[in-house]
Amino acid sequence: MRARNSLRRQGRLVTLSAALAVMAFACLPCISSATNIYVDDDTCPSTGSGTTSNPYCSIGTAISAASAGDVVLVYPGTYSERIYMKTGVDVRSAQATKPVITSTRKTIVKFSGVDNCTLDGFVLDGSGGGFLTSVAIIRIYSGSNNITISNCEIKGADTPGASTYKTGIRLNDQVDVNIIGNVIYNTDYGGITTRSGDTIYNSTVVIKGNTIEGNGRAGIYLAGRSGYSNRVIIGGSGATDGNIINNNGTSSAAKGSGIWLHDIDQLSIENNTILNNRRAGIFLIDSSSVSPHIRGNMIHDNGTSGINIGGDSTLTIGPNNEIYNNGIAGISFYVNNNPIVSRFPCSQPVLITGNTIYGNARAGIAVLDRITGLLTIEWNNIYQNARSGITFTRPCSAVITDNDIHDHTGAAGIFTGDWSAYAAPDPDAPPSVVGFDTGLGAVNLTIRRNKIHGNLVGMRLDHASGVITNNLVYGNTRSGIRFSGDNISPYDPFAYNEAWGITEISNNTVVDNGSGETGGGIVYDDINVTTDPQTGSARAFASPPIRNDSQTARVIKNNIAAYNNRTGIRDAACGAARDYNLYYGNFGKLTSVPAQTGGCVQGSGPNFTGNPHELFEDPMFVDRAAGNYHLQAGSPGKGSGDDGNDLGAYGGSDPITW
Repeated sequence: MRARNSLRRQGRLVTLSAALAVMAFACLPCISSATNIYVDDDTCPSTGSGTTSNPYCSIGTAISAASAGDVVLVYPGTYSERIYMKTGVDVRSAQATKPVITSTRKTIVKFSGVDNCTLDGFVLDGSGGGFLTSVAIIRIYSGSNNITISNCEIKGADTPGASTYKTGIRLNDQVDVNIIGNVIYNTDYGGITTRSGDTIYNSTVVIKGNTIEGNGRAGIYLAGRSGYSNRVIIGGSGATDGNIINNNGTSSAAKGSGIWLHDIDQLSIENNTILNNRRAGIFLIDSSSVSPHIRGNMIHDNGTSGINIGGDSTLTIGPNNEIYNNGIAGISFYVNNNPIVSRFPCSQPVLITGNTIYGNARAGIAVLDRITGLLTIEWNNIYQNARSGITFTRPCSAVITDNDIHDHTGAAGIFTGDWSAYAAPDPDAPPSVVGFDTGLGAVNLTIRRNKIHGNLVGMRLDHASGVITNNLVYGNTRSGIRFSGDNISPYDPFAYNEAWGITEISNNTVVDNGSGETGGGIVYDDINVTTDPQTGSARAFASPPIRNDSQTARVIKNNIAAYNNRTGIRDAACGAARDYNLYYGNFGKLTSVPAQTGGCVQGSGPNFTGNPHELFEDPMFVDRAAGNYHLQAGSPGKGSGDDGNDLGAYGGSDPITW
């Protein structure tokens, strides 16, 4: 038996060895057919034969002689010719010094219906005169797949803004292309673009590690086709994947952005540096993000917004973007009246999460056009923007949660406009005062678990409905929470003829707000009164609040209002809906109930049924001087809420935890 098994094994080995020998023999022609073909302009005017000792004179001649799998290697020199790429043939620089390819009229390099080829290591110089209008230095036509353009210098003009009518790399229709490690600069139309009126569809475009700067209309401008799928990846997770997109929009053309995407349904923008572009750093219309979304970017010093969103866009912005020093806002929702797109915007769900947004000339986040999908703003650090942290001038539904919003000395941490007549903002010359468009209703806000401090006003909610819960609001120069609204018909400043306004303010800690002669904790202001009764002039942002006692009081419960410079809580009306709050040390530390409660005393006000659970005692913070507003174990606010939980931001059923 052993002998028989041994013979069987030997037979198998012989058979396997024979098969391997046949396979190796069969593959010999495949291996030997891959050839390096050489080009050197020093050979000219002789044609050459493509060997190392006798290179071809022309790159085009070498490509014509090449077969799939061959590599054309080009020595340094200047080659004045048009290059037509071939399927399966790579064209590369033979040495570290890049060869220069020029043309005087038309596209320098063309990929037309070719697959599996690479262009690597060239200077493509389009700065010469005589180019036809709208010529691209590199053109990638439909049906070109697995194309790579890498380590090239793609030059449109000698200086930014020169009128050369050229694109760096132009794509159209169906393509699959990788654009990696290039420098693309000084083109008139754009660095990487679709032509005006053209689109890509069912395409994959990967853009990594490039420097794209000084282009006339946009650094990257790609338009998709509605109903088709496109994947656009700009940057990546690797150390060298991010692009530098700088100083685009140098001409007077309308686009003027670093990245401008329209109708792209799968975009990812990651770890790029996007700066000094004439309009927005990133402009997104009718575009949607996929994992890893828009994250890890440095977006700063752009002329209007860091990121501008419009159209039917579903996006996740964050985490870890740093968005600062932009001309209007860090992130804005704005399209209407912009010369780029005239259609009315209607963004779908947008999540802004985990970003640092600061130092922008108007707001950190600005909703300047209507949004119909839910806007969620969470876990961001929003600070030192010139006017406000988050501004709304048009209606939407927004959840603002777990943000640190601070040091907006020009307006408010969260702001829903003022009494000014609405005027559509011009992205190049924003108005000094942003009014709210009252024609489409109020903003519907859920504001919870935020820290809002060091602003002129913590929240200024003149055109808002919704709820405010579990926020820590402290150290604002004027009021902590200043709100308006009316739940009695037919009063209505809006066109929808519906009652509106904040319906609940609960479990907030509102302390140390106000200075000098101004400032309260939670303060109602009747915005229907537009003329200051004291001066007769139009009321301004900082005008004293005016109460309206004809309203039914809204739910105000489980709050701590302490050490505010004026009243702790002053609503439009007193009543039983306001109860279980703790007041202490407000209005110059006066101890009288009316001083603490804005004139309310037990048993006064319309519809009064009693509010016997109000407290007027020291809340006993752990360390108020250090900004630690947790409650000590013996605090009267412990377990004193209407639900049996603690009062203030750290109490209730959904306490702040950070």
